[in-house]
Amino acid sequence: MHITERIERVICTSLFCIQRESRMIQTPEMTAFLLLIFLYAFMPGPAMLYSVGQTLSCGKRAGILSVIGLHLGGYFHVVLSAVCLSSAFVLSPMVFEAMKHLGAVYLIWLGITRIYKAQTQVWCEKQQSGCQHDSDQRVFVDGIIVDVLNPKAALFYLAFLPQFVSRDIGSDIWPQLLLLGIITNIVFSCADLLSVLLASRLRAALLLKHNAWIYLSKWAGSIFILLGLLAVIN
Repeated sequence: MHITERIERVICTSLFCIQRESRMIQTPEMTAFLLLIFLYAFMPGPAMLYSVGQTLSCGKRAGILSVIGLHLGGYFHVVLSAVCLSSAFVLSPMVFEAMKHLGAVYLIWLGITRIYKAQTQVWCEKQQSGCQHDSDQRVFVDGIIVDVLNPKAALFYLAFLPQFVSRDIGSDIWPQLLLLGIITNIVFSCADLLSVLLASRLRAALLLKHNAWIYLSKWAGSIFILLGLLAVIN
């Protein structure tokens, strides 16, 4: 089976799960979740910089394959967060609340870090290496490995998802976490794919002009600090 057909099956399965479980989360919570996840998705992060770097050095095809690999690797963190958080909630609601507050602290730290990096432009420093001889399979597998071995991705899912879980549903906590994780992974991949398409046409411009990205990083960092503070207060 061609790799694109496999990816289509994964995406179709994800969309089916979303449609089946979407009734479990209340509309206000889902609306806030979608707004924040779209905001975060278009911030320049490790996955986006990796896929853009592959595009700049190896072309659009390598960038797209990298995004596909990153997308599949993201499901590792989706399943891990759903299993770990749901198990903790079943064993003790206090454990879940502790995780949620730790997640709030992490979100505040994440926002401060984003603002600091935007101010100092640390994230602009991107080392590139030639990959003209890498096969499509190698680029694809590298994308999976990069995402699976990214500890910040795991921490983000563990910190972000519980903020939008409805406790009224009780034992149905894990489908909520799985649903939110699938949506997050799809939105992130769409943002990465858009970045690849832009990078393939505007390579030189993306390497020189960062003012818009810096402004967006500061804005998004402030939003996540506010989200963390609200989680602690509530």
